[in-house]
Amino acid sequence: MKSSPPPLSPYGVFTGSLFQYSSSPSLIAFESLPPPLKTTDNDTTSCKKNNKCILIGGLSDGPIPTPYTKLLETECHTLGWSIVQPVLSSSYLGFGHGSLTRDTAEIGKLLEYLSIHHDAEQFALVGHSTGCQNSIHFLKYGQEELVEKVKVVALQAPVSDRETEEDHSEFISHAQTLVEQQKGEEMMPRSAFWAPITASRYLSLMDVNGQDDFFSSDLTDDQLCERLGHVGRKKELDLIAVYSGKDEYVPSFVDKEVLLRRLVKAMNNGVEDGNGVKMEGGNQGNNARGLMLEDANHNLSKSEGDGARFVAAVGRLLSRW
Repeated sequence: MKSSPPPLSPYGVFTGSLFQYSSSPSLIAFESLPPPLKTTDNDTTSCKKNNKCILIGGLSDGPIPTPYTKLLETECHTLGWSIVQPVLSSSYLGFGHGSLTRDTAEIGKLLEYLSIHHDAEQFALVGHSTGCQNSIHFLKYGQEELVEKVKVVALQAPVSDRETEEDHSEFISHAQTLVEQQKGEEMMPRSAFWAPITASRYLSLMDVNGQDDFFSSDLTDDQLCERLGHVGRKKELDLIAVYSGKDEYVPSFVDKEVLLRRLVKAMNNGVEDGNGVKMEGGNQGNNARGLMLEDANHNLSKSEGDGARFVAAVGRLLSRW
């Protein structure tokens, strides 16, 4: 029986340039430039202030990580921004032997390359799922001169990996033993995780206070401020955290609206946002805002219009720069 043909690229078709931004390791990225903007009858410029929006997917993602990627590209181009989609060593299944530290170093290589060879002046980081952890980690540990160029951060689905309905204590104990024996790069049993993963990365994702543990609901306010408070200390930064009301990766015991409000407060270094989790308005001077998409799932693919609402919120921040 003849199989049905594959559908045309479900998340869109993209035109642009593919380039190698690191030779060791060999890493590539894809940039979609906006159409030339007419400035005078005889002059055009390719993009506004050479602004670059970097889209970072979650675990197992690569380029074109979400169904709203094409909408984001269109919004970026309308505002004169290009959109850049990198391949990191942690892309696809590479995350299982990686770390946020490695990711931050490679994102830094990308931004440095774009600054030198593509005349980039300002950046936005749009993170989906674990791409949110990447964005937050880069703001804290990236090269200072590159972090200063990041003017906008959008966190779509900033959720905890370790908070689940299941008990992972047996595998956490096994991973801790391996790390204590200086065997952190040993692989975990197949049944421990849905992808090949080392003991060190397993603990980063699944243990309390792991390196990836930024967004868990059982962290105290002080612990959240310790992990996220650096966002509010940036002089020139706009950040929006967007949570999905029906995110399938968030367990039922988590109050999503309360958690989003706490995350935003922590990212504003402990300062309450007068409008809670709403994007519009808010106290001037606070870097972070929240937006709750009540009917949305994890990657905004289920409820009609959620991707457009998220992209419009990102666009409002991009337009300020």
